[in-house]
Amino acid sequence: MEQTTMVSPAGKARFYVKILAIFSALLLLLGTLPLYTISLYNHPYYDDYGFSSAVHDVWVQTHSFQEAFSAAVTSTKDVRNNWQGTYTGTFLSNLQPGVFSENLYWVTTFFLLTAFLLCFGFFITTVSRHLLHIGKAETVILVCLSLFLMTQFLPDASEAFFWFNGGVGNTFIYSLLALSLALTIRFWHIKQNAPGLILALAALTTLLGGGSYGGGLFGLLIFVTITVVFYRKKNSHRFDFAGLTFWFLLCFLYSISAAGNTVRASMIGADVGVVKAVLQSLYYGMALLGSYTTLPVLAVGLVLSPILWKAAKQSPFSFQHPIWVLLLAAGVYCAQLTPPLYSGVFIGGGRITDTYYYSYIMLFLFAETYVLGALARRRERLSKPAPALTAAGQKGLILVSACLLAIGCIGYKPNDETLYGPMHMAGGAAALSILTGEAAQYDREMTAREALLNDATQSTVTLSPLTAVPSVFMDDLLSPDAAYDVLPVLSAYYHKDAIIVEGGETP
Repeated sequence: MEQTTMVSPAGKARFYVKILAIFSALLLLLGTLPLYTISLYNHPYYDDYGFSSAVHDVWVQTHSFQEAFSAAVTSTKDVRNNWQGTYTGTFLSNLQPGVFSENLYWVTTFFLLTAFLLCFGFFITTVSRHLLHIGKAETVILVCLSLFLMTQFLPDASEAFFWFNGGVGNTFIYSLLALSLALTIRFWHIKQNAPGLILALAALTTLLGGGSYGGGLFGLLIFVTITVVFYRKKNSHRFDFAGLTFWFLLCFLYSISAAGNTVRASMIGADVGVVKAVLQSLYYGMALLGSYTTLPVLAVGLVLSPILWKAAKQSPFSFQHPIWVLLLAAGVYCAQLTPPLYSGVFIGGGRITDTYYYSYIMLFLFAETYVLGALARRRERLSKPAPALTAAGQKGLILVSACLLAIGCIGYKPNDETLYGPMHMAGGAAALSILTGEAAQYDREMTAREALLNDATQSTVTLSPLTAVPSVFMDDLLSPDAAYDVLPVLSAYYHKDAIIVEGGETP
């Protein structure tokens, strides 16, 4: 007679977890692969030219990386005196890939998106494995679903991953912040001296101090909070970490004290007081928390709830103060809006609101974990057994979450769109643009435009507005309704006496 192999309920539950891990990884892959692919059609844009003009001249004349690097340092000093003090983004913007060849601009997405995935993936993995002690399959689920949300539903994918100047000063800075927090967790757990980690964190805080002002303030407040925890828990590295936080503060003060900040403020004409900016940041920050809480986010939160419940229940943390901790976290979140509001640019452009969304997803997962942990501890104090999710229950939860996520994707509509659908998600928009030939047409037209601009025999050139621009790329600034006049910047970058837009006025 044949023997029937029985699968235990625990075995079935584990099977569903592994299936979900595979599905999560495939979902992230399908979402990001089109972003990498469409980047091969991308070209430099606006501020890429303005920030790197001097370095481009040096490269054309010398083809020396050393000379280009030196020119980037000089340009960073000049920008500090006449525009802004964010030295990290300014220096890197001077070395945007288009400086060396417009054909290399695809490096922008490969650099920004890869750094984003690796840094945030490493941070979430570190939290999962070193703080919550979550299993490998559960960690894959947590990492992939979080990154899927952050790459597909962000406010402006074009300014995050397809514009070097905008992305490197914001998305890249937040990627470095995630990396620094991951290393901080490692630093917390190491018992012996760790000079390597200290040097790495010192380098990161140097870069973060010269990053975006919102990101710098946000990161600094996080570091101050962690320093307090280091001292409260009497961690052996508390003095070292306090020193790193102080160094972070010095770098940030050096950045905000730049003379160029005053010049820029006078040009913008902003007159927003500190108190008003702080109050506005609390108001608009809380509004963003509400607007970012969408169906896809709730679906991911639902499917992660059993994982986070089990992790919180088994963790050594007490979760004693959910209300105060969540209020503190929300306050730190809102603080990152204060610098742009104070400078008179409201909450900032797409590249800045993208960073609010990244931190929102991390805050959402932190809040969910802390609340579940507080509930678990309360049940323990009441001597109530923790509810166990059966294999059938886990299967049902996954199906419900998948349905909610699918509905959220089908019903997704950014504010400036009229139709609903997954074609507005970053990966969907990129894939659609490639399949319809829009990306290839954009590439052909931009290549033809750059050929005219690089022709040294023509001191005056006539350029045509683009007929096709992928939605994940930056808008054409030679169109009649362009927000900025890019002609002076292009003329300086390519050394033209005049650039005429077809159908426009002749200078």
